[in-house]
Amino acid sequence: MSSEHTELYEFDKFRLDMSERILWREDERAPLSEKAFDTLCALVKHGNHLVSKDELLTEVWAGAIVEENNLDKNISILRQVLGERAGKGKFIETVRGHGYRFVPEVVVNPKSLDIPDSRPYIPNFVSPNEKPQTKGKNRPILFFAALLSLIVIGSAFFLWRQTPVPNAAVIPFSGKDVVRLTTAGRTKRAAISPDGRYVAHVTEDAKGSSLLVRQATSTAEVLIAGPTKSEYVWTAFAPDGNSVYYLSLDRNRGETELYNVPVLGGPAVKAANDTGPVGFSPDGASIVFIRMVKDESHLIVAAADGSNERVLASRREPEYFRLIWNAPAWSRDGKTIACPVRLADEIGHYETVIGVNVEDGSERPLTNGRWQQVGQPQWLADGLLITAAERSTDPQQVWYITSDGSATRVTHDLNDYHDLSLTTDGTRLTAVQEQVVSSFWVTSDGDTADTKQVTAQVGWLDYLSWMGESRIAYLSNAGGGSDIWIVDSNGSNARQLTTGALAGRGIAVSPDSSQIVFSSERSGRSNIWRVDADGTNLIQLTNGDGEFYPQYTPDGRWIVFQRDEVKPTLWKIPFDGGESIQISPTTALRPAISPDGSMVAFYYLDSELDRSRWSIGIVPAASGVRVKRFDFPPTVAQRFVRWTLDGRSIAFVNTLDGGSDIWLQPLDGSRPRQLTDFKASNIQAFDWSPGGRFLAVIRSVETSDVVLMNNTER
Repeated sequence: MSSEHTELYEFDKFRLDMSERILWREDERAPLSEKAFDTLCALVKHGNHLVSKDELLTEVWAGAIVEENNLDKNISILRQVLGERAGKGKFIETVRGHGYRFVPEVVVNPKSLDIPDSRPYIPNFVSPNEKPQTKGKNRPILFFAALLSLIVIGSAFFLWRQTPVPNAAVIPFSGKDVVRLTTAGRTKRAAISPDGRYVAHVTEDAKGSSLLVRQATSTAEVLIAGPTKSEYVWTAFAPDGNSVYYLSLDRNRGETELYNVPVLGGPAVKAANDTGPVGFSPDGASIVFIRMVKDESHLIVAAADGSNERVLASRREPEYFRLIWNAPAWSRDGKTIACPVRLADEIGHYETVIGVNVEDGSERPLTNGRWQQVGQPQWLADGLLITAAERSTDPQQVWYITSDGSATRVTHDLNDYHDLSLTTDGTRLTAVQEQVVSSFWVTSDGDTADTKQVTAQVGWLDYLSWMGESRIAYLSNAGGGSDIWIVDSNGSNARQLTTGALAGRGIAVSPDSSQIVFSSERSGRSNIWRVDADGTNLIQLTNGDGEFYPQYTPDGRWIVFQRDEVKPTLWKIPFDGGESIQISPTTALRPAISPDGSMVAFYYLDSELDRSRWSIGIVPAASGVRVKRFDFPPTVAQRFVRWTLDGRSIAFVNTLDGGSDIWLQPLDGSRPRQLTDFKASNIQAFDWSPGGRFLAVIRSVETSDVVLMNNTER
């Protein structure tokens, strides 16, 4: 029989069980990834002694070749989980240039069961040197011993059943009781009424956006707003359940309009201008929302009619309250507002949820979890529900945050979830569930009528760049992560080029097709990386605080990219790395370089107009001063631009009557004109081959419906 040895390490309010690979925070299990757990074990075992980075890399990754920033990321995760505030060093001390030291006193509490391998097995536990007794005399002793054993075991089992087990708390909505309420696949936004009787949902089709209400137990629907060419970007029921609020946004503008309409139809009344999605106080008398003003985000409380605004809290870029169509959530006692935020530390940007005190605006973290995307929070009696994605390329899942800040996934699938909405009693939850099917299409000889499908997959394909005239590089999650793939233009020889690249938001092939640049989160931040065309020699080129959408200049000497998200600007870097140089202070997203390399086109929200408007901008690559601007048509949903090969027009995607096509905006200022006649599903990306013979297009078909989850444990 082999020897077993289990060790517990106790420090502060934590208990580390290395054998079972569990970290307990008092009676709750603290979530840790495999490598973060290994990092903690290595630090704890060294006690208060300094551990070099090289030692930690060797112990945690067992000799595998990894980059130092993997260790840095795990240290940052540990600090979050342990509840260490930035710069305080309560648990892990950074000794700059040397390594790390675990600070708290560690109590080693070994639980051992050592059974020598040489000990023979003796029936009835008789010593080998002891003379056996007669069989008859042993029977009463054995009987009472067996009876006593049964009593002890039974008592222990009863006590075990009665004793709470750490982390045995039921995760809400984790059962299989999920019902699909809509089946048309066109739902974009949704909400359930406070009493659970009604569901409101926004649909989109060729006629535009419509807001409908139905009973949760019926398929009959009532149209209460729309259809309209404006976009309904959010909806929710009023606290009394008698009316529905929704936000309307013209697709080419930046300001919203908040409306209120009776639950079963009637005249819509404008409630406010230029708000984000609103959260309601428990009594329905007040609302809270986020508003962006240049490089600041404000959490604003106002009366229910939009009057008497007051700024409760503010954050300045690069940290900000996250606005993207998620409403702050007012707690049930009316004292705290839960709000998604984007923060930054030594590892990079991440998103989490904080609580803001309604009286004085003071803030506190509501969870130790850190994600790349956080969506709508909803309060339960004993915690929070949110949607979140650990990486920007992962699907958003539903998570449960306990009252002590621990975060656990509720859903475990490949769907995206957003627009969480909860009944007052916390027993029913609705969400919009999205599934995507993507396909690759190629036209030849400029004849867009002769377009052939190259490949298709469940999941997303995005961003593409030609490798000469015969191959295409693109991003896909087909391999289980976000990686670079290559395929011949006829659809043959598709292969995965990278593994674990965490690629996203942009890809470009060098003019000689020898290298590929892309944006990646491998370092914890989003930076520009480069890899050879055969998948080798992966190199990080930039080290900024968020860099995206790289493009090679035609001579191959420079890489132009977007830096930052809140205040995006244009930068460039030498193709082999080096110092980044700002091209222009002008707000600019997703740069595209002209064929001769002299100009850079992009899109941006022009806030200098009376009403801000989404526009196309053009700057000289040398001076960076904007020389041209064009309005996007109000029917543009996918905002990015490309140059035509002759350099005389800017190409963009326009969606009319439910189908996407490529349109051209001539630089001479004449009216935009339609180039293709696909009238097909959403165009995610497109690009011409260097010689102009082929046009590659990535399309996606998104099905999104309302699902109802019942919390059967409540």
